[in-house]
Amino acid sequence: MAIYSLNVATVGKSTHASGTAGAHISYIAREGAATHCEAVHMPADDQDARTWMDGYERDARANARIMTKVRVALPRELDHAANVALTRDFVTDLTGGRVSSYLAIHDAGEDATNPHAHIVLIDKDFETGKRVLRLSDSTKDRLAAGLPENGVSMVREKWEAIVNQRLAQAGHDARIDRRSLEAQGIDRTPQLHIGPRAQHIDAMVRRPDSKVRPSPTPRRPERTIDYPGIDAGRTRKERNAEIIDFNIEKDARSPHFETRLWARFEKEQRLKEKPLQAALVLQAQQRTTQERLARADYAKTLREIRSRRSAEARFVGHWLRGQHLSLIDQLKTRHQAERTALAENQGRLLSRLFEIADLTGRTGKKRKSDRTALAQRQRVERCDLKTGVAHERQTQREAVKVRYASELDEAKAPIDAAWSELRAKHKDERHQEDALLQSRARDREQDRRAVQMQIDVAKRQAINTQISRNRGPGLER
Repeated sequence: MAIYSLNVATVGKSTHASGTAGAHISYIAREGAATHCEAVHMPADDQDARTWMDGYERDARANARIMTKVRVALPRELDHAANVALTRDFVTDLTGGRVSSYLAIHDAGEDATNPHAHIVLIDKDFETGKRVLRLSDSTKDRLAAGLPENGVSMVREKWEAIVNQRLAQAGHDARIDRRSLEAQGIDRTPQLHIGPRAQHIDAMVRRPDSKVRPSPTPRRPERTIDYPGIDAGRTRKERNAEIIDFNIEKDARSPHFETRLWARFEKEQRLKEKPLQAALVLQAQQRTTQERLARADYAKTLREIRSRRSAEARFVGHWLRGQHLSLIDQLKTRHQAERTALAENQGRLLSRLFEIADLTGRTGKKRKSDRTALAQRQRVERCDLKTGVAHERQTQREAVKVRYASELDEAKAPIDAAWSELRAKHKDERHQEDALLQSRARDREQDRRAVQMQIDVAKRQAINTQISRNRGPGLER
């Protein structure tokens, strides 16, 4: 049945790592999860949208709010096309088409029984640059701008209104309610929130284990949280399953016929779905293990080859360094000898007398010119040697890379082929799982309609009985 679930979060330039907003676009639009993506005043292609978002973030002020993220649960009573239209109209009603937005629908595969939509809003009028939604403004500022006093409450109310409107238009009795269970007067234990990372680990990697984790405070820096004691050995998913079963059992004892009937329906459906869900989780975890092992083997093979390549490159570098040090020492010795010879030649008594006796100064200029010429020639020789050494080292490094390039290619070829084969196998498995989930969803919907028909028949009988009772006294008179 339709449930109310709406979450609002933000990404800020000063509160999140650079690129977080663009990465979120890539995440919600990723292949295999998103069945429909569309955008307003920004690119619809996920890569182009991420580039656009990264550019917007770079140009934003230092403390800017980059995006507002909204995640909503879609009613399972509506089909894919109806949910796309529902979410699109919700965004249009919320923004008036004035701000940039991105929408991604997830309602297939693993999300077939949990259809939901991710909405990204960039709260800036694409024409004027002014904020439109102003969700973070104070109550005073929102009221002064002619907006409802609480922005998040406004979003929640709009989603409730449009979903219930579309459910009614489609002829469904189900409705959603944004109020808490207590406010609705429903005696039901709320479930625990499970984040996307925890869901991924539980469904795709392994059963998560609780740990004692540090949670320091200024007054108690040694403070920790004993999650194993809190969880009592259960994961949040397992605890939620217990809560659902507990709520169903309470509904099964309800004095209302319709509530009891739906409780029995949910109980029967959960019994049918549990083996399938357990099998799908096991297969997903096995795929994750196989892919991780394949990546590890791939990395190990390449690491061994690259390690040998690096070792050879280091050996060649050390050998060349020894050769070059010898050449450098020889050049230094020769240069020192040339400078010493010139100094001795110019320091002789006769040479100095000639310089003193030369009134034109030509001898002194000649001596200075010889020293300058020697220094320039030696500088050129040092530069030539340095360039030659660098060129030889680069040549040898490239030669080592070339020698190992073919070995790397030979090692990569079978690994790439095996990896492609594994991914193709996993893709086929996921397609088969999608077919099973869709078949299960069709069976559930068929059973739901049967229960709804049974309820409608019971309601009509009750109405006819009441009419007959009302007519009875009149007939007697």
